[in-house]
Amino acid sequence: MSIYKQVCKKTIQGKAFSDLAGIFSQRVEMRPYVTMRIGGPAKALYIPKQMSDLIGLILLCKRYRTSLLPLGNGSNMIVSDKGTRKIFVKLGAPFFKKAVVRGQEITCGAGLSLNRFCDIAEKNSLSGAEFLVGIPGTIGGAIIQNAGAHKKEISGILKQIRCIDLSGNLVTLDLKEADFGYRFSGIKGLLIVSATFALKKSNRAIIQERTIRHIEARLSTQDYTAPSAGCVFKNPANKKSSAGALIDKCGLKGARIGDAMVSHKHANFIVNKGKATAKDVLELIQLIKKKVGTEEGVILEQEIEVIV
Repeated sequence: MSIYKQVCKKTIQGKAFSDLAGIFSQRVEMRPYVTMRIGGPAKALYIPKQMSDLIGLILLCKRYRTSLLPLGNGSNMIVSDKGTRKIFVKLGAPFFKKAVVRGQEITCGAGLSLNRFCDIAEKNSLSGAEFLVGIPGTIGGAIIQNAGAHKKEISGILKQIRCIDLSGNLVTLDLKEADFGYRFSGIKGLLIVSATFALKKSNRAIIQERTIRHIEARLSTQDYTAPSAGCVFKNPANKKSSAGALIDKCGLKGARIGDAMVSHKHANFIVNKGKATAKDVLELIQLIKKKVGTEEGVILEQEIEVIV
């Protein structure tokens, strides 16, 4: 009997969420799990040990009509102060962080951090991933957001994506099916479990030098003095000015609501100066949108996701 059928059978027989292998915690405060350190409780947080556990969770959520959300490193995300009735699943177990190098390709789990991925590529003299260094996310989250920096995006080095659909079936996507755009992917109703990347052989010293330059550029321009969710807004399409430059031009650096503040270092960052709430952040976002829209004629689009 296949793993899928075994899990189906157990589920039909009344297997409860708490019986799943791995770590299943109910009513979990999400502040420690999101980089901005704000937000209320989730219905539950589940960290599966392996693929069959994840399939079991998906089938249970389908049976009980419970919404399921992937949780990577918790960047680019705000959870409502009131919390959410959704269940978060975090692929933090070793099974979902494995990486295999074959020639010029790396296949890795969705739970692997971007920094660790870059480290594996560099140690194997594989170039092309350096631009991802310093982005506070995981492979799965980066693919969903089509994360990028230095005018490059993760979709540019992707070859194949493997997911599980909401019926527990394994699905393989190519780049066309993923429908990537700027800070966007069309991957809906699927949980990413692994991906394969196509890189290029290069001199390890050159890769290290390029990586160091990217790290130094990030440290010199972005604010790491307080918790944040990364860039709040997408850069406007077909505009010469970035979102940060537009916000700065409107004199909003240092603008503050409660303990949520527009960074003095990078205007597209909102930082938590201590006890910021999701309400503080969302009100500050609306203030920024209104002022940039009025003064610059640009409607900024949020990059961060609000979970309610």
